[in-house]
Amino acid sequence: MKKLDMRYIFALALLILAVAGCKDDDFDNYKIQSVDNHGKDQNMVSVAVTATSNSEFIVYAVDASSDAADMQIIPVVLTAKDPAPHDIHIKMVPAPDSLESYNEANETSYVMPGAGVGPAFTLLNDGVVTIPKGKSVGYLTINTATNDFFGDDQYAFAFKIESVQESGYTISGNHNTAIAVVIPKNQYDGVYENNITTSGWSAYGISDNTPGDYGQLELVTSGATSVGINNIAIGGGNLQPAFTTGNAAQTQFGAAVPVYVFDANNKLVSIDNPGQDGRHRAFKPNPAAPATDNVFDLSTKSVTLNYIMSQDGRPDQYIVMKLTYVGPR
Repeated sequence: MKKLDMRYIFALALLILAVAGCKDDDFDNYKIQSVDNHGKDQNMVSVAVTATSNSEFIVYAVDASSDAADMQIIPVVLTAKDPAPHDIHIKMVPAPDSLESYNEANETSYVMPGAGVGPAFTLLNDGVVTIPKGKSVGYLTINTATNDFFGDDQYAFAFKIESVQESGYTISGNHNTAIAVVIPKNQYDGVYENNITTSGWSAYGISDNTPGDYGQLELVTSGATSVGINNIAIGGGNLQPAFTTGNAAQTQFGAAVPVYVFDANNKLVSIDNPGQDGRHRAFKPNPAAPATDNVFDLSTKSVTLNYIMSQDGRPDQYIVMKLTYVGPR
């Protein structure tokens, strides 16, 4: 049995399950993590597909393969002062109601495989996740052939924590259910060299009109025609890259998570920002960009992304990223 190395790809920061910071019985009983105490007062078991929001939703993009392989789809973590003192066994069960609610709230139509519906898969260990002694994370794992996910429907696995076999552990009240979507990698997915030019924010310590080779980033499938980024030049992360004044150092913009959306002609039509905060940083294609910019050349798998980042109370930040294809992720 071959093992497929599944990595965290891109977590959409949808806040449909956001928890208000109100104090209630669940909070008093440590079931709601409105305030993270880093395990100082209890041993909390939770799913952990996202680190930036209360929405436990993740997208995995895969290559087509007819060979069955293990796929780790949902991490389950122990939040405590120390790693697990012994093996911890967590029972996960399907949560179709959660997927139905997600589809209704987000106008999506994800289908949960099972009982002859969708791709065939085997749920390993009957859905029991083991956090090994000395570790803090275990994984809900399936075995499947990814070829079966390449079709008209989009498939998602929704699971929740039902129980913990060992005593002394609390199941999180707001991080107990996760949805993992499996989709094919799209044609833009890959590793790229990134030459970047910014202008407009010199007053804020950002490089101005000085092109520079930033290093490599990954374009990561987030939908059929959309990609986010993984900034591997600085060790990973999906924030907008930039240089400080004079290209002295690599930097990135907080609360700025570009997701590039292309049309059927491979033209950039919009840029989402699921990481937006109170600064209201937003992206849009530069309407004054040359006609050849913002059009993905599939023959060379290269593109010049020419766009604008806006923020309340500041002038526009202009961004040009020339991406040259290196190879697949």
